[in-house]
Amino acid sequence: MRLPGGFADDVKSQADIVNVISGYMTLKKRGANYIACCPFHNEKTPSFNVHQGKGIFKCFGCGVGGSVFDFVMRMEGCGFPEAVRLVATKSGIAIPLVEEKEDQKKASRDRETILHLNEWAAEFFEAQLEVGPAGKAACDYIDSRGISLETRKLFRIGYAPDRWDALTNYLKERGASVAEIETSGLVTVKEDGKSYDRFRGRVMFPITDSQDRIIAFGGRVMGQGEPKYLNSPETALYTKGRNLFGLALARDEIRRSGFAILVEGYLDCILPVQHGIRNVVATLGTALTDAQVRLLRRHMERPRVVVNFDPDAAGQSAALRSIEMFLTEAFKVNILKMPTEQDPDEFVRASGAEAFRSLIRGAKPYLDFVIEGAIDKHDVTRPSGKVEAINAILPHLVRLPDKAARADYAAQLADKLKVDSRIIREEIKRAATDRHPALDPRRLKSGEDVTDAERQLLEILLAKPDVRRVMVTSLTEEDYAQLATETLFAKLIELEREGAEPDYDALSQRLDGTFEQQLLPGLLMSDLGWAGGDDFDTLFKKATESLLSLKRRRLEKKLDSIQIELGQREREQKGATMTPEQWEGFQQSMFVLCQEKISIATWLDHDLKARKA
Repeated sequence: MRLPGGFADDVKSQADIVNVISGYMTLKKRGANYIACCPFHNEKTPSFNVHQGKGIFKCFGCGVGGSVFDFVMRMEGCGFPEAVRLVATKSGIAIPLVEEKEDQKKASRDRETILHLNEWAAEFFEAQLEVGPAGKAACDYIDSRGISLETRKLFRIGYAPDRWDALTNYLKERGASVAEIETSGLVTVKEDGKSYDRFRGRVMFPITDSQDRIIAFGGRVMGQGEPKYLNSPETALYTKGRNLFGLALARDEIRRSGFAILVEGYLDCILPVQHGIRNVVATLGTALTDAQVRLLRRHMERPRVVVNFDPDAAGQSAALRSIEMFLTEAFKVNILKMPTEQDPDEFVRASGAEAFRSLIRGAKPYLDFVIEGAIDKHDVTRPSGKVEAINAILPHLVRLPDKAARADYAAQLADKLKVDSRIIREEIKRAATDRHPALDPRRLKSGEDVTDAERQLLEILLAKPDVRRVMVTSLTEEDYAQLATETLFAKLIELEREGAEPDYDALSQRLDGTFEQQLLPGLLMSDLGWAGGDDFDTLFKKATESLLSLKRRRLEKKLDSIQIELGQREREQKGATMTPEQWEGFQQSMFVLCQEKISIATWLDHDLKARKA
């Protein structure tokens, strides 16, 4: 139904903003204004003001303000026309009818009819839980999933009898025609024109809009059977991908907490709500859509979401796909990856609400999730795998508006992939400029060039058995870890400890990588002329200098990594609420990192002075 021109202005002039807002919250008179704690952000001292004469509201804490329509749109998560209708209804103002085209009239009638039929269907499904052995079996199933009686009634969970026409007959008894029932989507119409109940032998979950009106249903089988979940088809009232399960119950808590938790399934939403975690909504059996993201966006001033999809591969892929849509709508996105193979509802039942809240507080920024996923998916021990991982991550790094955060992530990624962080920083700049975020594999190879120190040390170890025997006793995995020649060092030492000569045949048989295979002949053919002599003392001194150089390079990178971690932890701590035990653990971990930093810095300083002396 369309609204006539000028009607919104009439409603605004006639409506009492204090009366309308008082229907949502308690206002107290103070001077010329009415005050309360703001419903749109957390606060203990009231800063939300309503001026009755001017018909406006303003929160001096979060800055939100506007007309009575602005308030209702925020509270209801609806558009302007619906807000006008709601304010008119709450104010007792008659809504005039506007002549509509016939198809518009039919669509309006169909929507109203389906609302009535859905409400009757919900009443029928709820009542079936009290009927006979089948109803008891459904109740037992609901109980087995940890759902309490109170929660069952809150979500209006019911049961569809395993009969072809149970609901159809009930709706007919209530006065619905066959045509109306077929329009509702509650029955399936066959090719021969006959129909049967769409939902049979299933536990039923009503799907509501943001105003808590039942617009569709979802049904779950209690035992074996496909599909496990069955939803209503699209109707004049319900369009797939435009609603979120549980939003009507969650919207107030979403506004209060400032963020939403997005899960995949009905039970993943219901169980946290039962345990007091109220800002949870679920997708409706389909991939997340732009419309659902925009719907969620309406309920937050500074939108934040924690995506908590199932821990299986499909759930994690869905979480990755959701990131782009949320970023488009300016959401701050964190990803909660379950520490076990349990779905959210199973975890809450097994570990309790506080454990789940702790996971939510520890949910990682989406970039951490993207980086971990890219590294897990690709074989980053090989150059091609590193390129693929970097190319999966680069588009997300480019979108980061904070330069310091980009630099931090570039350093982290370089450390994880064992590449030069300078390459990644340069690629971020190039991708932002060229709008083509993909790394040229040749750029990565140039960053993996063997340093002089490791090349010289390998040439000596391969050519001089007496030096090799002495040096191998002091070489540790830490000395050559993350070097381009790491595998060569490992296999050379492995052969030495087996008492075998590390010649070309013996080494090449143990090397899988093309890079190492191509490097090996040149190392073995070196005449060591660069060393200034081929006696033991000269070569041992050169080998020791090379080893110290590698250690210095490693410790410099470690120092950079510690500095980045300290900065990240400090930022995380500022936004976290910690128990005394958590605070003590945080301080202890920071102390350990600082001590390590001091130790490394001292060694590097001492080494620098020794080289200058």
